[in-house]
Amino acid sequence: MKTYDMKAIHAVLALLIFIVFASKPVAAQSLFEVESVDLTVYRDGLSHITKELTIDELAPEVTLPLLSSSLENVIVLDENQLPVDYEINGEDLIIFTLGEESVSVEYDTIALTSKEAEVWTLVADSPYTLTVFLPQNSTIIYLNMMPTAIDTTGTGIKLSLYPGQWEISYVVPLVSEDGIDGDGAPGSAIPLEYLIIVILAVATVVFSAILIVRWRRGPNLKKTLKAHPQLKKEDREVMEFLAEKGGKAFEAEIRERFPDMPRTSLWRLVRRLERLEIVEVKKIGLENQVQLK
Repeated sequence: MKTYDMKAIHAVLALLIFIVFASKPVAAQSLFEVESVDLTVYRDGLSHITKELTIDELAPEVTLPLLSSSLENVIVLDENQLPVDYEINGEDLIIFTLGEESVSVEYDTIALTSKEAEVWTLVADSPYTLTVFLPQNSTIIYLNMMPTAIDTTGTGIKLSLYPGQWEISYVVPLVSEDGIDGDGAPGSAIPLEYLIIVILAVATVVFSAILIVRWRRGPNLKKTLKAHPQLKKEDREVMEFLAEKGGKAFEAEIRERFPDMPRTSLWRLVRRLERLEIVEVKKIGLENQVQLK
């Protein structure tokens, strides 16, 4: 009797485990619905992906397959355009969605496109319906499958693709110096005046950075010592102490560092360095601050 009961218990447990594991994929798929996936390809090969999802508000998290594991500028927002927490695990995006009804996901990647000579190739493996926007004035030269729809309205190409692995090859006309594409259409060349402004702004930033770095480095102690070989040992020690303190210190700090030096001797030492224009003395409150020039 006991043997029979144990066998029955084991059978029930095995059945429950099977039901739980078998139902996991179905449950995971029902946690969210992908309303749309848009992929915009730019002239330099960068791809911008936008996904709109409807979420089961009781789901604590959902796992969304990505088109690439190499991502930049990932943004996940709820229906109120507020950020939502997420984690990236390989080619999966784990979104912590408890209480959310809809979520939008955006990211950039350069891993979907490659270029050989003048031909660009886009390779995308999507489990969902995908809308692809190719660069303006581009020309498709190869498709591995026939899209659901092709829209050539305007200067861009819009492709509606069903789920699957797609390979699309296309060419983009070059932009000439006058901002005109090879087919006579306006290009995206930067006007000269804007380019000059950008160059001046960059030069200003670089110059400011150099000044900041020099200011942070402080005075060049080795150069100063080399220029004044007549300095005494105690002069050099005080200067080295000032350098250690960032180039400046109060006289009280110097006296504390050199307790064996009489107050009058220290006063004469500081005045001697001041006459040599090695340091300058500033009155701050009731104290004198000695600073290396």
